[in-house]
Amino acid sequence: MTNPTVTNPTVTLDATEIGRTLDDLAAIGNRFAGTGGEAACRDYLLGRFRELGLTDVASEEFPYLAFEPGASSCVATGPDRRELECHPLQYTAAGPASGRAIYLGQAGDADFAALDRNGIDLAGTVVIAHTVFPFDLSATLTERGIAGFVHVCETPGGIIGNFAGTLYPPPLEPPWTGRPTAYPGVTIGHEAGRELISTLTHGSPVELTIAHHGGCREATAANVVGVIPGSGDGEVVLCAHYDSQAEGPCIYDNGSGLSSLLETARALRDSRPRRRIVLVATAAEEIGVWGATAYTHAHADELRGAVAMINLDGIASAYPAEREIYSIDAGLVALAVQAGADLGWRPDHVHHRRSTFGDHAPFGDAGVPSCLIWRPDYPYYHSRGDVRELVDEAAIAETASVSATLAARLAQGAELPTGGARSR
Repeated sequence: MTNPTVTNPTVTLDATEIGRTLDDLAAIGNRFAGTGGEAACRDYLLGRFRELGLTDVASEEFPYLAFEPGASSCVATGPDRRELECHPLQYTAAGPASGRAIYLGQAGDADFAALDRNGIDLAGTVVIAHTVFPFDLSATLTERGIAGFVHVCETPGGIIGNFAGTLYPPPLEPPWTGRPTAYPGVTIGHEAGRELISTLTHGSPVELTIAHHGGCREATAANVVGVIPGSGDGEVVLCAHYDSQAEGPCIYDNGSGLSSLLETARALRDSRPRRRIVLVATAAEEIGVWGATAYTHAHADELRGAVAMINLDGIASAYPAEREIYSIDAGLVALAVQAGADLGWRPDHVHHRRSTFGDHAPFGDAGVPSCLIWRPDYPYYHSRGDVRELVDEAAIAETASVSATLAARLAQGAELPTGGARSR
């Protein structure tokens, strides 16, 4: 790190330290919400926060509705009968559903518009769609009265990923409105998806019968919080979720973010910032962004003084991927782009819009300018194939250094350019 107390610092994170944390997380293994692995990781983070000398270290509990995976099935009948391997689509209704199969492509606005132009009613059908974000479809599919949903994932090697059928915003208390959805859903692999699409072209109607027996139960999770004190008012929030999806060690998502959070804490702990730096490791992100949403409700008063939130999630892997910045806040985008330029990191894409797929969403909706700086396009996303060998600490350090530099500058008093800051 270079001159941490100057107004415009640059921060270079240590790839070796990041790699050590990745190794620790690989040893812990799967961290799906409600499992022993999640609890072990929470204890690990509490210990690391204290070792790093953070103040006000705490485990902050919150209630949520846990999902417990169960058996699932997907059977196509028509010209040929096919039984397709599948996983339950989390937080969709348990039990069976049958109906005529309808393929929606990527289920974008243009796909639904084409259905409407052709007078195709989805009520009572079982829809099939290729999409990275199946949860974004839950409101539309519910409104259209579908019987069931078959989500096709693109994970290579015959691996079927694990996904949520509805995500954000989560309900924070009973009756847990919207959980589960009105329809059941399953996820199949892309090879099975191609088989289904081929069968649909044979001319005869295809009937799909799907079922899963996953269930929901009330549970308690906890965010892990620590602070680097500031000399003045205000705060900068750095966030990374510590839970994983249901299979595998999940090192890219989100060991990369956790290792970046801890290494940023180490780099900035002696920086004597003007604004305090709040580090939050959130729980139950993968299945509903529950932890970050609960945090914004519990800390609404403090967040009135927050200049920004920076989300550390899916930072980088060993695979080539384009550089991206996500933020709806123009001022924060400008500062992030400048921080990257000063480090030789230039984004290939700047997504200047609201998103719902991560911890930055509830902070942004709470009025805190929020951003995600990452390199996505990882083929083993949300699957058991997300292992340590496929995640490169040097690539993580390069990208996470942009977030750390942005945090350091904001903590030392940098203001969002005119038009970017929210009203106080």
